[in-house]
This record gives sequence, C-alpha cells and structure tokens, in this order.
Amino acid sequence: MASGLSINSNPEHLKLKSIKLMTTIQSTSLYFREGNSDKEYHAAIEPSGEGYIVTFAYGRRGNTLTTGTKTPTIVTLAQATVIHAKLIREKTAKGYRESGDGSSIKPYQQTGDEGDDSGIRCQLLNAIDESE
Repeated sequence: MASGLSINSNPEHLKLKSIKLMTTIQSTSLYFREGNSDKEYHAAIEPSGEGYIVTFAYGRRGNTLTTGTKTPTIVTLAQATVIHAKLIREKTAKGYRESGDGSSIKPYQQTGDEGDDSGIRCQLLNAIDESE
C-alpha cells in the first residue's frame, strides 16, 4: 500500500464492546422562587464503576445549569443515599421546594391582565428642543 495505511482483517478486532447505560438510582428536583430569584437544583445518585456517585446541577431556571459531583470518589449506595439526603435537607432548609411536575411552581406566571393598558407612559430622560 502506497499510503502507509493497513487494514486489520482480524475478526477479534471487529468485536464490539458492551456499553453500560447510566441509569439514575434516585433523583430530586427542587425549585426556589423569591422576588427576582427563580432557581432550580437537581441532585441524583448514579452508578459509576463498582459504586455510586452523587451529582448535582443548579442555576437560574431557563439558563444553562452548572453541574458537578458531591462525591470525589466512588462510594457505596448507602453512603450515596446519606449524601443525597443531606443535600436535599440543606436546600429545603434554605427555602427550596420540591415540585413533582413543576406545575405548582411556574416561572413567569401570567396574571390575566396581559394586553390591558396600565396607564404608565414612558418619559424621556433628556429634554428635546422643538427644533429636533
């Protein structure tokens, strides 16, 4: 071959490796809304190798969430469950609430007054001369 490439015709080379799909063992979604603050926090226990890890994601609702893990190494399922429960306890103590389908905590709820004239008129901050 002039290009220097070789083709491996060994059937062992063509075998596919089995792929493990990551399944979540337990997950919780929490939401916090107060004033202009509208945040969400997700925590989950996921299998990793021979053990488990506790992952999290947080941020403003509707934006890209920041993700990470609370377990620097693989832990047992019992340890992961304790870490997950502690996270949820801490967040609920700070005012986060759980919402099963998200319907009880909606971002940007409408009031029914959309389209009505509020009577508020915009005002210019700078004076304009008649010549302008």
